[in-house]
This record gives sequence, structure tokens and C-alpha cells, in this order.
Amino acid sequence: MKRRRFAGCSPVERAIIAQQWEDTAVRARIHALIGQDSDQFVSAAGRVLFVVLGALLIEQIDPDMVEVRIVRGACNALIEQAGEPRIDPQRRASIRAGLEAAGQLLAVLPRKARVDAVIDLRDKLDRGDVWASDYQALLGRVEGSAA
Repeated sequence: MKRRRFAGCSPVERAIIAQQWEDTAVRARIHALIGQDSDQFVSAAGRVLFVVLGALLIEQIDPDMVEVRIVRGACNALIEQAGEPRIDPQRRASIRAGLEAAGQLLAVLPRKARVDAVIDLRDKLDRGDVWASDYQALLGRVEGSAA
């Protein structure tokens, strides 16, 4: 996959955006454990999972890795949870497992891939919301990368 250049994004801006995303990742893990606000839960976890999917694509990681499969399952649970007023315990467990797997993947993915994926998410959010269809498109590309 061709790597994208993120024009107009200085190294300092990239660092600030990456740090803001790291803060979101911490909030997502807390919400996965104890949060009761479904919208905040979906938003925070969704940002983490979106970035992980993007970094996986950038690095062309094997979609059949156990951690990648867990992340994919969490994305499907996240899509189902979106818009629901109460957090379903089974979805919470799946998303929590996905965030744990995401943490393991993020620990080994190159920083550049992670930051590029964060910048991509930021650009998408600047243009509007990230929708279920955006996750489904990424999931399809991740699943298709094995072919």
C-alpha cells in the first residue's frame, strides 16, 4: 500500500495530535471498564479502533492474526452499540477485548503508522463524523489484505 503524505501537518502538530489521541485511548479503556454513557463509550473506543485499523492497513498486517481478529470483532460490536442508550454487557466485553488487543498491536506497530492513522482520523473528523460505513470499509480492506 502506498504511504500517504500528510501535507500541512508539521512535526509539532503531528506530536500534539498524537498526544491528544493517546489521551482518548486512555479514556476509551476507562469507559470500557466502568463507563455508563453509551455515546462517550462508542466515541472513545471508536477512535482507538479506527486508528488501529488504519495502522494495520498501512503496515499490511496479517488479518488472520488473533489480535486483528479480536479488533475486527470489537469493531462489529461497536457498530451494533452505536446509537443504543444502554451499553450491552456482551458488547462491552467484546469492545474491551478489542481495546486490549489494540493495545498489544499498538505496542508493536511503528509510530509513524500509528500517527499517520491518527492524522487520517483527525482529517475525517474535521470533515464530519465517522460513520459505521467508514468502519465497514476499513474492515473490508483489512479482511481483503490477506488476498
